[in-house]
Amino acid sequence: MKPVLKALITDLLPPLVIRRLSKFVGRRNSWSGHYSNWASAAAASSGYDGATIFESVRSAAAAVRDGAAIWERDAICFPHEEYNWHLLACLMTVAARSKSALHVLDFGGAFGSSYMQHRKILSALRECSWTVVEQERIVACGKTEFSTEILSFQDTLEQGFSAKPINVVLLSSVLQYLENPYELLEKIAALAPSAIIIDRTPLALTGERIAIQHVPRSIYSASYPCRFLDKARLEAVMAPLGRLTPWFASQVDPVGFWGVMSYAGEDK
Repeated sequence: MKPVLKALITDLLPPLVIRRLSKFVGRRNSWSGHYSNWASAAAASSGYDGATIFESVRSAAAAVRDGAAIWERDAICFPHEEYNWHLLACLMTVAARSKSALHVLDFGGAFGSSYMQHRKILSALRECSWTVVEQERIVACGKTEFSTEILSFQDTLEQGFSAKPINVVLLSSVLQYLENPYELLEKIAALAPSAIIIDRTPLALTGERIAIQHVPRSIYSASYPCRFLDKARLEAVMAPLGRLTPWFASQVDPVGFWGVMSYAGEDK
């Protein structure tokens, strides 16, 4: 189904009704298995690198860029404004502590979907830049098709920090798809941004769980490893940066997906 048609159908019902009904019509992700290690889960799934995934995300981002949709999330387009209020509150807190300047490094941010969703409100800031660090082909496509004065793309964390004066790193729906998420978080913390925001991330009840995530065919056909992370371990990595906000539940994911912000104790 084309992204715009998906958007129109989605807009016919209130978001709460759609979320309740989606589990019955094959629109929700599902998870299976308890794997002993990441390699086992990767071997039992199709992976992230399929052309179908890339083209679905690219097509949805192009619909937003060209004005056929207002914003997109996970390759699904939306024709109405909708904000992730927890994320927006974190971003605006960083901006307020930096004299209305917000410089985001969005690790795993696709073609800038979080920026595009909130760009109307972010446009009021004195300064704003949004740097996406992603897979090589997403970065290459982003540079040629989606870059703007505000939105840019880099291959590595180091390039992102060198290109812009980053004051917050965003990790939205990404840590769970990495083989070594805690090591990445330690690397980010060592770069000493003013804040780190984790959002839309599944936490295990105890310890962690490695499973396979199955994407509904209505979005695209794929399965890939997914980690339900250890909350205490995440907090231990983030704590040296400064203060931790209370954890907040995701607005759009199933129960058990959370977010939090760690920020420096003094203004920078």
